[in-house]
Amino acid sequence: MFSMRYYSPAVHLQPFLSSYYIFDFPGTVHDVMRAELPNVRFLLNGKATLSWADGAPRPGPDASIFGARCQPLGLVCKGPGKIFGAGIMPLGWAKFFGFDAHELADQMVPLEDIAGPVATMTLDRMREHPSDIELVAAADAFFNELAGRYRLDNDWFGPMVEDWLVDGGSNIDALIDQVDLSARQVERLCRRYYGAPPKLLLRKYRALRSAVRFSIDPETSWMDAAGNDYYDQSHFIREFKSFIGMTPRQFALQGAAVMNHSIRLRRTLPTLPRLSLVS
Repeated sequence: MFSMRYYSPAVHLQPFLSSYYIFDFPGTVHDVMRAELPNVRFLLNGKATLSWADGAPRPGPDASIFGARCQPLGLVCKGPGKIFGAGIMPLGWAKFFGFDAHELADQMVPLEDIAGPVATMTLDRMREHPSDIELVAAADAFFNELAGRYRLDNDWFGPMVEDWLVDGGSNIDALIDQVDLSARQVERLCRRYYGAPPKLLLRKYRALRSAVRFSIDPETSWMDAAGNDYYDQSHFIREFKSFIGMTPRQFALQGAAVMNHSIRLRRTLPTLPRLSLVS
């Protein structure tokens, strides 16, 4: 078995972080990581190996950063072990790291390569003081350090795209009209904050919304889970598997226990941003 707990970041960090999570695994866990927001992960003990789209398994660095992903990953954790993670909101990526999100899209690199020595210092602090309250405090201190490095511009854009994605937007022209920018400007800013162009974001988030519907109610029919976003069942299955990593039926049958549990559990966190209710 495994256990997972979610915590809120400090209030002043909440516009930039979705949540903190702690994942304890006493034995071996096989699961899938769906396409999702960027995140930072500290492996406090145990081992974790990821399988990428090319099928190649790679052990993750003990302190790692994942860019925004449109590809699912296979995950094998061998315990006893503990992972502390933090979800990064689009504004947080710009605030903490200062470069366009698409530059690290669908990639994982050592956190120290991006954040500097404070990443290793934070990992050491977490390993020395592993209680939940101490881990959250260490994470707040880490992101406080990063928050002073870069200045935000166009910070109004990320939340507008968030509303468009969460509310089921299907018309890119509507987003362009809403933000009053050219199509080229909208694509550039989507790549900067979200790591992908608008069309790919639409595909990703409609699949993620379907996964949430299945997770909340596994008895949901494919038509109800798909909504009005797909041509037919085969189109739905193909798109769902592309972003979730398995077919809708496999997912509904709890084929990804950690992912399903995470989707349901994070919804109980009062401060969770709307975008993280989906991703």
